[in-house]
Amino acid sequence: MADLPLLQPLVLLGVLQKFPIADSLTWLNRVPTLNHPFPTAQWEVIRGSRAMGKPNVPNSEANVVPRLGRSSQSASFLYYREKKVFEPTTLHWIRQVAANSLADLGTINQAEAAVSRELADLNTRLDNLIEFTIWSALSGNLVIDTPEVQAEVDYKFLPSHKASVGTTWATATPAQIISDVQAFKRLIERDGRVKAREAFATEKTLTYIFQSFAGAGTTPGVLLSDRMKDSYFASGTIPGFLGLNWQPQTATYDATGASYTASPTDPGQETMFLGDDKLIIGNFTDNRPIELVVGPTADDDAPTGYTGKFTKTWKEADPSARQILLEMNFLPVITRPEQIVVVNDVAP
Repeated sequence: MADLPLLQPLVLLGVLQKFPIADSLTWLNRVPTLNHPFPTAQWEVIRGSRAMGKPNVPNSEANVVPRLGRSSQSASFLYYREKKVFEPTTLHWIRQVAANSLADLGTINQAEAAVSRELADLNTRLDNLIEFTIWSALSGNLVIDTPEVQAEVDYKFLPSHKASVGTTWATATPAQIISDVQAFKRLIERDGRVKAREAFATEKTLTYIFQSFAGAGTTPGVLLSDRMKDSYFASGTIPGFLGLNWQPQTATYDATGASYTASPTDPGQETMFLGDDKLIIGNFTDNRPIELVVGPTADDDAPTGYTGKFTKTWKEADPSARQILLEMNFLPVITRPEQIVVVNDVAP
């Protein structure tokens, strides 16, 4: 008996590639992708320079100038590989629909929708994992600690770029917040040789900033324009505040991967991609400072040299079952760590 068209390899892969990325996944929607055909991710960490040139005299050999400070880094790819299993009764229903040339079109659509829905769930799980790893990379270290995999990638942030605030912003005065932000911006301009343009914080942190300035009297209050106040009340952000584009972060993930299944009405395992205690400031566009390196697919059924998300489906004989698998090799890399400052204690 024939299978549903959706279960054909090329059709299934085409469906996968058309799934949109959720708007809440900030970095997955903007980080450039670099296909890498080798089994290990490799990248260079490039440091800025403040050195001044030396004068010379005519008819003499040029002074030899060392290359920009850089170091070659490498790490194994993160390997995602998960699958869904359709039970024998579901498999029989799908096969009957596909084999009956006179089957009702609506029923066929229902069968295809069931398969597509499960593939979409696998894709969502992978997207959430990639987003998590990018946020971790931006904090300076990516740590994976599961029963199957224990790994850590050090992105070579300078100690000064893993900063702290003098006073938690829950109680800080406007002057203290201004001093902190200006210090972080100076670090980026001095070490990274670029201007800081964006700041990522949770709604809780942005509320602390707004309340500190809005309730502090006339002088600091003028730093919040009417446009900033309107934007804060409408969307929770403060555009242009202290020369930065503030990006509120609210997206969450379920670390256990099963809370909605185990307790649909009380998903208590959700965690924010960016914690309430963290603030990330930097320039994330100039010099392409962050990339998502995508490695070759490890599955033997994949086309030669294939990189990116790969999916396949096959049938088990006993018990009869249909399995759908999704896999990907990837790793976020930071090539310009001096363009980023992460603050780990901005709020309680």
